[in-house]
Amino acid sequence: MAKVTKAQIRKERSPEKIQKVLKKKGYSGGNLPKGKVLHHIKPVAEGGKTTPKNTRVIPKKKHEQIHANRRKRGRI
Repeated sequence: MAKVTKAQIRKERSPEKIQKVLKKKGYSGGNLPKGKVLHHIKPVAEGGKTTPKNTRVIPKKKHEQIHANRRKRGRI
């Protein structure tokens, strides 16, 4: 796995890029409903991109659980 730089991570997590993906996913204003977050299926830190295919909108609690499970497995 190639090392991902902080600049690449900042670019993938930029508000402009996230808003663009949300609009493509059908969130007209580029904003999420309260309690929802944009989750990267392949984490940005592991080379994942902010694209409609690599992201999904999920409840914040579920997102927290996914990352807690990844930490337990040593993946983050």
